[in-house]
Amino acid sequence: MLPLLVSGIPPWMPALGAAVVLTVVFAGRSPGTLRVALLSWPLVVFASGLFLAVGVLEAWGLPAVLSAATGSGETLPELWRLAGIGALAANAVNNLPAYLALEPVADSPVRLAALLIGVGAGPLVTPWASLATLLWHERLRAVGVEVPWGRYVLAGLVAAPLIVAGAVVPLALR
Repeated sequence: MLPLLVSGIPPWMPALGAAVVLTVVFAGRSPGTLRVALLSWPLVVFASGLFLAVGVLEAWGLPAVLSAATGSGETLPELWRLAGIGALAANAVNNLPAYLALEPVADSPVRLAALLIGVGAGPLVTPWASLATLLWHERLRAVGVEVPWGRYVLAGLVAAPLIVAGAVVPLALR
């Protein structure tokens, strides 16, 4: 799905296509367990609200502000800057709307890769930074496994900057 997300078509199209394919496969493999209650409605509402907020901010001039903040070069410091802002934005709001907001300023394949690293590997600090983290946390709680958020945040504060910074280095060496 990732190539479709960066292909230039609206992101909802590949996301909807993936959801339909997964639903059909799931229904074929386990038809008795497929039901609406499997959806995490609070997360659906949360994610929808985030996307709406990004759309409003884009209409109010967010790309111009982000362009000034992220720079435009492809040197290692410029790529670290873009990836770092992507990671910070992902941890502040969530990685999916952060990517959508920052994608217009990632105007080359190398810069786009740095942004993907930032929003993909960087959301390890705050619990809401990734819908995947929220979904896993919800599933773990459902089976009685508690994950202490304090330890998660502390580990993420150490791991995220190291992972993002290290992953960007090869982009600058190309």
